[in-house]
Amino acid sequence: MKQTDAEQKEDLLSLLHGDSVTAVIREGVIYDDIGENPDALYTMLLTTGYLTAIHKQSTFGGQLCRLVIPNREVKDAYRVEVLERMRGRLAASSLLLMMEDLVAGHVVPFSKTLERYIAYLVSSYDAANKESFYHGFLLGMTALFVSEYVIESNRESGYGRFDIAIFPKDTSKAGVLMEFKAADSESQLEDKADEALRQIEEKQYVTEFEKRGILKVWKYGIAFCGKQVHVKMKI
Repeated sequence: MKQTDAEQKEDLLSLLHGDSVTAVIREGVIYDDIGENPDALYTMLLTTGYLTAIHKQSTFGGQLCRLVIPNREVKDAYRVEVLERMRGRLAASSLLLMMEDLVAGHVVPFSKTLERYIAYLVSSYDAANKESFYHGFLLGMTALFVSEYVIESNRESGYGRFDIAIFPKDTSKAGVLMEFKAADSESQLEDKADEALRQIEEKQYVTEFEKRGILKVWKYGIAFCGKQVHVKMKI
C-alpha cells in the first residue's frame, strides 16, 4: 500500500470505522496501476480477501461495488498497515506516545515528536502538495485511536469545514481539532499557526463537539514549511 495517497488513506480510515467505500472493480489489474488508479487498489484488496463486496452493480468497464472489511482479524491487519506505513523505521511506541500527547493537550512534546517524524519521513517531493500532504500524513496516524475516538476529516461544522476532528466516545474526555496551514518560508510558520487557530475560532468549528456533548476541545493550529513544523494549541 505504499503508493496510496491522502484520499485513499482517508478511505482506509473509514473502513476501520466499519464504514464502506465504493469503487469500480475491474479484471486484469496490474501492480503498476495501483499508484495511478484508486479503483485498482480496491480491486487488488477485494481479490486477495482484504475486502468483501456487500453490493454489486454492473457498470461500463466493470462492477460498481460497496466494499467493507470482512472481519475483525482483517481489520486488525489494516490497523497494523496504517501504523507501519506512517511510522517507517521509527519506534511504534514513539508514535503512540506522540498521539497520546495530542489527545492530552501536551503541545510541547507532541510538537517535538511530530517534527522528528516530519524530518525523518517527509521528502521535499512529498510536501509539494502542501496542506493536503500533511493532512493525509496526520490523518493516517489517527488510525491508532479508532477504538476510543471517532475521527472525521473535511466535515462541515459551524461556518466551514475543519481539517481533522477527533471526537472521544467517552464525552468526559477532551476532543481535538486540527487545522493545517502551509507556509512559504520558515519565518511565516508562527503566523500561519496563529492563522489556523483564528480560523478554528472564526468558523466556530467546535459546534459539532458541542452537539455531541463534548465540552473540552484542544484546538491545534499546525503550520508546515517543508520539513519544518510549528504547533500552537489553545483550549
